[in-house]
Amino acid sequence: MNSESPQSVRRLGILVNYAAILVAVALFYKGKYYGWSTPLFIGMAACAVVIVLGFLRLHLKSHMWNFTHAKIEKLDEREVQVILQSLRHSYEIFSVTCIVLVLALSLLGGRHDSMLMLICVSLIYLAHTLPSSVMAWTSRRV
Repeated sequence: MNSESPQSVRRLGILVNYAAILVAVALFYKGKYYGWSTPLFIGMAACAVVIVLGFLRLHLKSHMWNFTHAKIEKLDEREVQVILQSLRHSYEIFSVTCIVLVLALSLLGGRHDSMLMLICVSLIYLAHTLPSSVMAWTSRRV
């Protein structure tokens, strides 16, 4: 699977890769709270193989990893715009996902629920102010 693969094939690979991460997390917590077993270890190992192979094929072999991590000076204007768009969408998805996870944990209760709620509110604030803070920090003029 390289950057020339059909978009549908790349998308399926991405879904499989992230699904393997979710399954690995679920298996880990099942083992932690209910006890470890051989099938759990085998499942975790299988997930690790899928994740590593997916990373190698989806990100390294396709050169997407190098492209998204290239120095901005080495890119043309179109490439810069493509990367900026992907970073913007990635940031939105990542920040919402983190906030939803923390909010879910705080709503599930437990002895740290008020602390998790404070973390959730702080992350919401951070998600909305981080882009302008980075600009204010790095730009001489805005």
